[in-house]
Amino acid sequence: MSTSSRRIGCLLGVLALLSVVGSLWEPAAVTAQAPKAEFKLKLMGINRALDPWKLYQEWAQVVEKRTNGRVQFELTSLPELGLGGAETVRVLKTGVVDVAEVYGGYVAGELPMVEILELPGIFADGATAKKAILAWKPTETKILEQRANAVVLAMAVYPDQAFFSKKPVRKPADFKGLKTRVHSVALASLVAGLGGEPLTIAFAEVYTALERGTLDAAISGTKPGFGLRWYEVSKYLVGPISMRPHVALSINKNSWKRLPPDVQKVMKEEAEKVVEGKAFDAIEAWNKEGIDKSVEKGMEHIPFAPETQAVIKDVLRTKVVPDWVKRAGGTEAAKAFNEIIAPIVGYKVNP
Repeated sequence: MSTSSRRIGCLLGVLALLSVVGSLWEPAAVTAQAPKAEFKLKLMGINRALDPWKLYQEWAQVVEKRTNGRVQFELTSLPELGLGGAETVRVLKTGVVDVAEVYGGYVAGELPMVEILELPGIFADGATAKKAILAWKPTETKILEQRANAVVLAMAVYPDQAFFSKKPVRKPADFKGLKTRVHSVALASLVAGLGGEPLTIAFAEVYTALERGTLDAAISGTKPGFGLRWYEVSKYLVGPISMRPHVALSINKNSWKRLPPDVQKVMKEEAEKVVEGKAFDAIEAWNKEGIDKSVEKGMEHIPFAPETQAVIKDVLRTKVVPDWVKRAGGTEAAKAFNEIIAPIVGYKVNP
């Protein structure tokens, strides 16, 4: 046999061996493929830098696991979609997104009744806030079903709100003329009542506004403000105000109806366990962490003096709450507050 013939025979032998090995390997690759998702859902949160976002990620992963991959989530956020918070109801209602984090302060212009829990200073402490939020949950569930074409899966909360300020605010007079970013109508009412100038700026744009001097201060949760590095563009952390901004993790009703009962059950169970349960468990730690870490980065923490606390309480009673009652429907709003919230916070409002 010639040398070339032997080479050709050897090459054919190698190819045959590779063919056998390939055929043996192929089934293993096929069995490793993930099951195909039956239901793909887009979930929109406020911002990836915030702590509740981590709970939404965990919830999505647990649901995907418990449904054996039948449900698959795509996570996105308001800034990624180029949206402002006020557009939340529209994109949820029309199904642009399937699941959304609905913050009462953002949607107060369209749904003023859900701002009932966003009245700054209304809750004496975290335990009172939790009790009120859960007491209000069935009512908000009805409102979002009727007005936003949505099904509420769970509630979650954000930390107490503080002023991230470029100027020191040590007494009530220091609020005068302070250009302050707010994220709800009720907070705008409070800032105006304190003599400041409330401005509405998207959460993701606050850093630049503080840096350029468009803002003197910005109100946000202690931990969220830290998460977006506002300590780099503000010097004083003032407060916080005792309030727990609430959000309702909600799913578009049409998307919900497409899901079989067993999947609906898993999603609701895990939302209440992972999102609602863990948010209420973690909120005190988030509060403290936001303050402590901002101070570590060089901010000066200025707690409200008793005089300032008294003024805020007076503005709440004389301006913030009455303004909300008018916006939310007068007699109807007062009735809802007095029946559900008043027994918890200890005072009633007039229509």
